[in-house]
Amino acid sequence: MITSRNITTGDHHFANARWLLQLRWVAIIGQIATIIGSMLLFQMQIPMAWALVVVIALTVISNLFLSVWFGRWRTIDQRLNLDESPLPWNLILGLVLILDILCLTALLWTTGGPNNPFCLFFFVNLSLSALLLNRSWAWAINALTIGCFSILMFMHYPVEQLDLGLNTVTSWKSFTLEHMGFLAAFATCSSVITYFMTRLTDELRRQQIEIRRAQQLQANSEKVEALGTLAAGTAHELATPLSTIAIVARDVEQAFEEHPPDFPGAEEVIEDVHLIRSQLDRCRKIIDRMSSHAGETIGESIEPTSIEEITLQSLDGIIDRGRVQVEMANDDKQQTILVPRDALCQAMRGLIQNAIDADPTDRAVFVDVKRELSSWLWKIRDQGQGMSDEQLKRISEPFFTTKAPGKGMGLGVFLAQNVIGRLGGSVEFESLPGRGTTALVRLPQDPS
Repeated sequence: MITSRNITTGDHHFANARWLLQLRWVAIIGQIATIIGSMLLFQMQIPMAWALVVVIALTVISNLFLSVWFGRWRTIDQRLNLDESPLPWNLILGLVLILDILCLTALLWTTGGPNNPFCLFFFVNLSLSALLLNRSWAWAINALTIGCFSILMFMHYPVEQLDLGLNTVTSWKSFTLEHMGFLAAFATCSSVITYFMTRLTDELRRQQIEIRRAQQLQANSEKVEALGTLAAGTAHELATPLSTIAIVARDVEQAFEEHPPDFPGAEEVIEDVHLIRSQLDRCRKIIDRMSSHAGETIGESIEPTSIEEITLQSLDGIIDRGRVQVEMANDDKQQTILVPRDALCQAMRGLIQNAIDADPTDRAVFVDVKRELSSWLWKIRDQGQGMSDEQLKRISEPFFTTKAPGKGMGLGVFLAQNVIGRLGGSVEFESLPGRGTTALVRLPQDPS
């Protein structure tokens, strides 16, 4: 079973944060090893070496702080079991990457600026920003990187062993074609990397969403198939005892008709027998429908069906059908769409019955049908007590119900969303406590 917790993006964000922290530790070790190796092996004279120590220490302290902070939030997130972590991930990871770019700029400032081959590590930070952040943040960090590199061309401490011939720009007059070409090449490369990396990550995120949606649909299909098998088995098992009860009730009814009883309260007994007969007939109809449709709605043939026919057939078998008021424009009644009629009507029937059950009084339930651009909208509105925000979040969960025990199993909304979702439609709910609930069923005019 795939729940909302299984597909939450919070786990993904924490995994990205842990991955970034590990990369920062690798970078810190690499920076220390590079500086020590350069000073010992090549006797490199680094001006303001203390600045390197301060920058690396800042990176170490920030990484320790972030490790502890992310760990505590991870514990809170798991305890609360939230679908989406409340942390502003783009802001947090974006600020971390901005700090890394500024630290890299400071390191390069004291070690030759653009003459230092390690200035190419700007592209690593750009790739990480495009991978971990949204498009706006990625381009903002790209602009910051270009700005930092431009500053390094004007301001840096030269290192004799890292002299590639790119002198410091002391004024605009000394800004040569070489400098302009180097800066243009850097800006072009960084922008191209940002562009293609953001496109790639956007596509990957879209595919992840599609995979998760497919997994959810598959899980829901398995649930529906299991429920169909259960319904078919239940219908089969109940058919025999109900038939026996119906025969006995009919015999009692005939006996009373042939030999009317004269004991006190006989009329009430006869009425009760008639009621038993009528309810047994209703049970048989429900069982026949379960037997004929259980497990078959998924493979039901698609056929053109009018909007009026869908709406009216959805009312078949509804208890207190007289409370339902249907509003539909005459021009829309004969419009047709291609749908599995029985499955769709059964799904709509459950939503309408829920609306009736939500209001224990005799107030009307309204079903408004209208066209919306490229879709059809069924608005099913009751006048009951409404639902809280917490109930609205859970309304689509199987076996969750707001009805009293024994009044419902909590499957109507779940099955309706599965059937309508397969047709490219949606089921949404609007509710305010004390003001009723509205179910909004949307179906494309040409569902596929």
